[in-house]
Amino acid sequence: MTDSGAVRQRHGVAIIGAGVIGSALAMALGERGVRVALIDLDLSGRLSSSERNAGGVRATWWQPVNIALSRESIRYYESIRAEIGFRQNGYLILYDDARWAEALRMLPMQRDLDHPIEALTPRAVAKRVPEIDHLDGIAGATFSAGDGLINANLLKAHYRAKARAAGAEFIDRAFVHAIEAGASEARLFCWRADAPLADAQAARMLTQDDAGEPALGRMLEISADAVAITAGAWAPNVLKLIGLDSPTEAVRRQLCVVASRTVTLERYGMIFDSSGVYFHNDGPYILAGYSPPEEPAAYSFRFDGEAFFTGEIWPRMYARASCFERLRLITGWAGLYEMTPDRTGILGQVLPRVFEAHSFSAHGVMQSYAAGQALADLIVTGALRNPEVRALDRGRFAAGKLVYEELHW
Repeated sequence: MTDSGAVRQRHGVAIIGAGVIGSALAMALGERGVRVALIDLDLSGRLSSSERNAGGVRATWWQPVNIALSRESIRYYESIRAEIGFRQNGYLILYDDARWAEALRMLPMQRDLDHPIEALTPRAVAKRVPEIDHLDGIAGATFSAGDGLINANLLKAHYRAKARAAGAEFIDRAFVHAIEAGASEARLFCWRADAPLADAQAARMLTQDDAGEPALGRMLEISADAVAITAGAWAPNVLKLIGLDSPTEAVRRQLCVVASRTVTLERYGMIFDSSGVYFHNDGPYILAGYSPPEEPAAYSFRFDGEAFFTGEIWPRMYARASCFERLRLITGWAGLYEMTPDRTGILGQVLPRVFEAHSFSAHGVMQSYAAGQALADLIVTGALRNPEVRALDRGRFAAGKLVYEELHW
């Protein structure tokens, strides 16, 4: 695979994908004295899930590993809250009859894992959030005061600043088209564009195994002691380069920014309705999202605009709160969920010199710190500090040991 004209670099660990997980890993490895290079087709992350998320951070889960990863991450976010805009105004989750019994059953486990959480009656919900005045079909709710909202861009910038201070190199506009994992080192063969790529061109390369146009860039060869694949929704195509399949599917999710002349939710954190719609205050606006269960797997960034807002978002919000009768769509966007069959992330060792952390199924921002620390431990010491994280190894799919996360939207 050697290209005699390629620029060559040597690093301790090469990280493919510089989103929030890759950047968290770079910081964690830097803390351990490892020289790191991060390779990404677009460091600004215009198509990344960590740029196109709703900003929620919660440890309210029904799987212990998800609680543990989120709790560890939240403790770190609390230590830098001003820098990353972390607002712990809580998560209010409304349950219908079908899910309320299970939510109550999970409370002791959640509390045993040091996650403070309350159970609320419908009457208590109405008292705490008077705006919610239609509680038909609601059997109860949980409220977790330690959960909240975060600025994912600032969090990623924090990770990157810490990584750069430790000597990490960020390689922008670079696309990995081949990987060789040998006995003594791993080698990555990349094409690096001379100029930034348009979104359509980047998406085509990421999904169609396009190695780039030599006339518009140059070849780059990177050798490292280890490779970490943290490419999010694009991870399946990277894994193909080493002959591995991934069960991950990319699924579009759409978010709407809406305005109201009479309603402000600034006192509250994230609110999840039993219908599947979720919303929270976003500056002078309200950010609302919904993921239709019939949405097909696809690398799609199409935002359906007014039709999606009036057909999916507004009816669910108005059915729960009469104050949402008059809402106006300001803007919106579509991003990707990177979904595994059990809706829980993948983290572990793939080959002797290849590691992975991706497909967190919309948990990436809220679990990024702990995921980065866990994978850094595995790369440097060969062991996982938190034994619960072993449940995220890819081998669970073949073994039928799924970590199915029921509490997911």
